[in-house]
Amino acid sequence: MEFTSIPCHESLQPFIRNYWMLSSWCTATGTQQVFSNGAASLQFYLSQDIRIDNGDKRYRTVLYHQNMQKVGVGTDEGAFNIFGAEFVPFCSHLFFPNEMSGIYASPEELHDEEFITLSKEIYEAESTEHRVALLDSFFLNRLAQLPEGDINMERLSDVFDNILPTDGSIPHPPDSQTEFSPADLASTACLSQKQFTRVFNKYVGMNPKSYLRLLRFHKALMAIQTSADNSSLTNIAWNCGYYDLAHMASDFRDICGFSPSELIQQGQELTEAFGQKFSGLMKKKIKIENLI
Repeated sequence: MEFTSIPCHESLQPFIRNYWMLSSWCTATGTQQVFSNGAASLQFYLSQDIRIDNGDKRYRTVLYHQNMQKVGVGTDEGAFNIFGAEFVPFCSHLFFPNEMSGIYASPEELHDEEFITLSKEIYEAESTEHRVALLDSFFLNRLAQLPEGDINMERLSDVFDNILPTDGSIPHPPDSQTEFSPADLASTACLSQKQFTRVFNKYVGMNPKSYLRLLRFHKALMAIQTSADNSSLTNIAWNCGYYDLAHMASDFRDICGFSPSELIQQGQELTEAFGQKFSGLMKKKIKIENLI
């Protein structure tokens, strides 16, 4: 498997983490279980159509919003190449304002003619460089159409500066060893908790409580992968804000389908939600079966 991170145009970098290319080979028909990293993504399946959650419909282009659900991506034997874009968590709404009925949608389901045209051009492009230029042009054009002074974007930017540090530190409220709460985030945004929850849902795709739960999961996952002693799962659970190990194991199964010990056995680096790689090297969180 080969994964390449590709920078977007500098004017887009406050809103888009990166573009990326994933190339692999499916040795048989199988399913990749994708779990949320808290950011929406746009994916173009270049080499084959895919099925989602065992459905009959085939997709070539998919916009994924985020919530706590796992998504099963079904593939056939053969080449498996994806070109994609990863958004800053609260910014996909700027480029794709049409409401989605679920956590994923095709351009046709969004009734977005410009998006439909982009999808066709991406598949007709002869190189990755051409695809990058097409995406840059599409996003820059949409960015130019946005009204200035979106106060809610500024509020959410302040919130995410607090809860997603890029220096590898563990986020805590000032002078406290407790985790952030939805009330803390609402206060940072200078909104009531009810108003903040409405804005957060609109821009991020899940409520603040679920997002904080997702970050706690990724914090624990990073701690597990960097711990010299994997037997200290109980301590990791406690240090990451879980009531106990059973609570952490339950959360892991809900979010990614595996227990902490099962993920340790996989031996794969599955999170970049915290740490220095956060702002530009975010890989999709994929448990790959039947791929080499």
